[in-house]
Amino acid sequence: MKVLFLSNFFPPASRGGYEQWSREVAEGFIARGHRILVLTSGYRKIDVREPDPDWVHRDLHLEMEIASLRNAFQFFTSRKTRENENLSVLKRHIEQFVPDAILIWGMWNLHRSLPALAERLLPGRTVYYMGDYWPTLPNQFENYWNSPARNPVKGLPKLILRPIARRMLKREQRANLKLEHVLFPTAFMQTELESKGIKPGNAKVVYGGSDIGPYKNIQRMPAHHQGLSLLFVGRLTSEKGVHTAIEALAHLRGSPVNLTIVGDGEPEYEARLRHLAKTENVEPLVKFLPAQPKEKLPALYQQADVFLFTSIWPEPFGRVIVEAMASGLAVIGAATGGAAEIMTDNENALLFTPGDSKDLADKIMKLIESPELRERLSKSGRETAIAKFDTQRMTTGIEEYLQALVAK
Repeated sequence: MKVLFLSNFFPPASRGGYEQWSREVAEGFIARGHRILVLTSGYRKIDVREPDPDWVHRDLHLEMEIASLRNAFQFFTSRKTRENENLSVLKRHIEQFVPDAILIWGMWNLHRSLPALAERLLPGRTVYYMGDYWPTLPNQFENYWNSPARNPVKGLPKLILRPIARRMLKREQRANLKLEHVLFPTAFMQTELESKGIKPGNAKVVYGGSDIGPYKNIQRMPAHHQGLSLLFVGRLTSEKGVHTAIEALAHLRGSPVNLTIVGDGEPEYEARLRHLAKTENVEPLVKFLPAQPKEKLPALYQQADVFLFTSIWPEPFGRVIVEAMASGLAVIGAATGGAAEIMTDNENALLFTPGDSKDLADKIMKLIESPELRERLSKSGRETAIAKFDTQRMTTGIEEYLQALVAK
């Protein structure tokens, strides 16, 4: 089977979980004898140190450059040219590669006309794996022109050109998508997008997962009463709720706990976290590490006792939960969005109310006081990760769906 993957970003140029899925599934397909072509944007192409395999093509333009001062002028001078170039590139790859199916991943900040073209050129065999909310979002230039300028001087061209740009956007129609075949990583995502007006012709849940191979054989020390090492891994943005973990430490002041926060994100939010640790007098207990390559994550999980999943927004999935469970960590989590389909309270995790630092502190104390509970959650969580959320299972589910379409 020949499958063309269409995605806005592709590792290592992006470390998001959605993009990690696209790479892991692509590699899984290749290992099973399928031919794959990945068509993605040139975002951060210059930062890709190792040469890409010949099946990865970073040929697409993003709809709008990220954090560029040129966006106001490019809107008028090259926006449509970039879109037409993208359409020509996609058409050329489809004609040359002749895929049996097209699998569409994240489309945020790519022109909506791209998946629309894929649907027209390969009707009935274009499938979406819908791992975020991109179909419900406005295009990036709408956000750009509707947001205030960050710098009054540098933002002067934006201020002058905004009324014209808004009128132009208002006259334009975005491409309509048929969304004939859509796979979702959780039942929550299917329900959530349907509630926002996204009505697929055919929908199926194929649970997301993680490559648990590097994690499932981690040897853990028996639980003890000498304190807990807590771990958070993820992007440092306010919706991830990391501040809740620091606030929980303040409630536990004097208890034998420490917290390691691993990730990058919004500089303002990271500064807020560091200030919070200082003002709550828990600064010596909190360690910050930058985002780590996935090869280094198993060692970090091995050094921790408890994983904290603190998101306060409805996460589509919860990839880091699976990694933590596969590593044998006890998990304390906020059951937001699709994460609720991974964690079951008092079976494979302890749940706390999102954003409630006192409730989180109480759950941490529960694990401090009961090594037996930690052992039980650790064992059950690892069983859950292996049985339900391995990317091999995810790959099989997607593969079988595509094969059924191709066979029609």
